[in-house]
Amino acid sequence: MHIRNVYRDGIDFTQLSTAYLPLRKYLIETSKSHKTIDFKDQAAQRCLTEALLHRDFNLKIRLPPDRLCPPVPNRLNYVLWLQDIMSASRYLEEHDHDLKSIIHGIDIGTGASAIFPLLACTLEKSWKFMVSEIDPYSFENASHNISANKLDDRIQIVRSNATSPVLLPLYIDEDRRFDFSMCNPPFYSSLQDVAQSAEAKENGPNAVCTGSEVEMITSGGESAFVGKMVIESLSIRERCRWYTSMLGKLSSAVEVIDILKSNSIDNYLLTEFVQGQTRRWAVGWSYTDIRLPDSISRILNSNQTISKCLPAHNTIQQPVLSVSKKSLYETVSSVLSSISHIQFYDDPHRRDTSDMEIDTEPRGGVGFLVFAQEDTWSRSARRRQKRLLGDSAGPNLDVVSSVPAASGERVPCSRFACSIHIRESVVKKGGFLHGNAVTKRDSPAIPTSQSFTVEFTWRQGHDRGLFNSFCSHVSGKVQ
Repeated sequence: MHIRNVYRDGIDFTQLSTAYLPLRKYLIETSKSHKTIDFKDQAAQRCLTEALLHRDFNLKIRLPPDRLCPPVPNRLNYVLWLQDIMSASRYLEEHDHDLKSIIHGIDIGTGASAIFPLLACTLEKSWKFMVSEIDPYSFENASHNISANKLDDRIQIVRSNATSPVLLPLYIDEDRRFDFSMCNPPFYSSLQDVAQSAEAKENGPNAVCTGSEVEMITSGGESAFVGKMVIESLSIRERCRWYTSMLGKLSSAVEVIDILKSNSIDNYLLTEFVQGQTRRWAVGWSYTDIRLPDSISRILNSNQTISKCLPAHNTIQQPVLSVSKKSLYETVSSVLSSISHIQFYDDPHRRDTSDMEIDTEPRGGVGFLVFAQEDTWSRSARRRQKRLLGDSAGPNLDVVSSVPAASGERVPCSRFACSIHIRESVVKKGGFLHGNAVTKRDSPAIPTSQSFTVEFTWRQGHDRGLFNSFCSHVSGKVQ
């Protein structure tokens, strides 16, 4: 479950029923100190969703008994992941832009509850949505929920039909740009598929399924539905910064990623949402040159099946021993200054350089933002530059030192950008470990080596080779 998910430590049903009295009649006592609900009771499920949205988000919604009842913790995971994507996508912009600018999102098939835009607009006051819905009854109910929560000015709902493009909002106004799209597509390909899925669960489903056919079934299943999104996005491209969708089966995620790869889309994301025994996946892709860190783009501790599907690393970590963070910072700065024709800045996201001997932000670190137009650091690049300038110019002419950019200077357009962060780490390397300082018993009071990690994160560019080459060069010089 996402680290910011308020349900990460579970739900206290007794406390929740105090905040939302209608839930009390559905409580079941499992022990003297623990209560829950019957998740196979449709009415209890709907009441739980209403209670969580009421208490934690001040949302009042109407949930029809014959439509999907969305589990709030799971849906919240998706919204929080999108928050991460939007924040990381604006990482470079934060150096120069107003962070309060509006984020425009799309929800494909918002459903009767319209839970995604309602949650997102509650969490983010600067977000606006255009959402689509094909089912007349769900369209009417979603419209009601949007109005009931006074969000008509931020959530626009449009009616789709069987012949509409999947990404309908992007076709309505072809001059309009969006920051992301989201979707929870129909899960199954047929009623038989629904029945087989229920039979495959050894002890039966843990919760009752309340969805209608139009919400649960689509020709070809969810992977075919998202596959259509991929094909449509090929012509729309950068008008939507990030296309995303949730998926109910790992096999569907594998199929969608195969479609992305077959269309030469290498800038993609794969994550998973876990709620109790329920596991969902989400994919995302972009035609822009914005790259996201591994913490957002890749599943950690993945199994063999998932590992084959994961995108290449955008975050590379290099362990380094140094006397202090300040010393290592100065070393990295010196290495960057020696590389010709790059620009680098103190990273505005990590401004703890004033007193680096005392680590006031142990999980943060200090660092830089680096921008380059081309490879000027590799041996072959330096040789090429020397040939162009002529050997008679002298042995050092290929090294035109870079200097740190002035504070507040505008971020340049570049083919490549990355952040470098210096973080403390814990390592056992002989002797005793005190914090992260390696010492030996009865050793004299001399400076001790500490273990750090120099973390490179690709932030912008299409050329992965450029990123890998830069990381290799700087790592080699720092060690």
